[in-house]
Amino acid sequence: MRIIKKYAVRKMYDVKESRFITLTGVASIIATGEEVQVIDNKTGNDITDTVLAQIILEQQKSKQNLSSVPGLLREFIKKGAGSVVDLLDKPIFGPLGLVSLTEEKARQIIGRLVKMGKVSIDEGDNLLKGLLAKTGESRKIMESFIKKTIIRMNIPTRGEFKKLNAEIDRLKEQLTTIRTNNKARTT
Repeated sequence: MRIIKKYAVRKMYDVKESRFITLTGVASIIATGEEVQVIDNKTGNDITDTVLAQIILEQQKSKQNLSSVPGLLREFIKKGAGSVVDLLDKPIFGPLGLVSLTEEKARQIIGRLVKMGKVSIDEGDNLLKGLLAKTGESRKIMESFIKKTIIRMNIPTRGEFKKLNAEIDRLKEQLTTIRTNNKARTT
C-alpha cells in the first residue's frame, strides 16, 4: 500500500517515492491498481476518503461544470455513504464482481433503484451505461492482468500446448516405428 502524507498547506508527500505529489498523481497511482492510504501528517488520521472525493471533484471540474454532476452523486451527498452502499449490491463493485456483472443483473439492480425512487429513469439509464462501460474496462484489465501473470509464470499458452501434443504424438509414432523395426530384426 502506498502511503501519502498530507500537510496543512494542501501539499501531499509520497513516502515511497520520497517526493511531493498532486491529486492527479494520486489518481494515477490508483488507476494502476495500487492501493493508496492518505494520512494527515498533523493528526495521523486516515483521510483517504476525503482525498478520493477531492480527486473525483477535480476530475469532474476538468471535464465540465459542477451543475452536470449526475443525480446519483447528488443522492450520495444528500444521504451519506451508508445509504448509498445500501442502494447498490456490494459484489458489483468488488474487483472480480464487476468483471462478472452481466447486463441483465445490472438492469435488475438499476430497475430496483428506479422502483425505490432512489434514481430517476434517466439517471438509471446513465448509471447502467456507466456500469456496463466499467464492466468492459474491468474485464479488459483483468484479461491483461491474467495474460501478464501467465507470461510471468512462464505458463504455456493453448497454442504451445497444441504444439507440444503434436510433438508428443510424433514421438510416439517414431517410438512405435522403432519398436516395430526392432521386433522385425530380432525375429
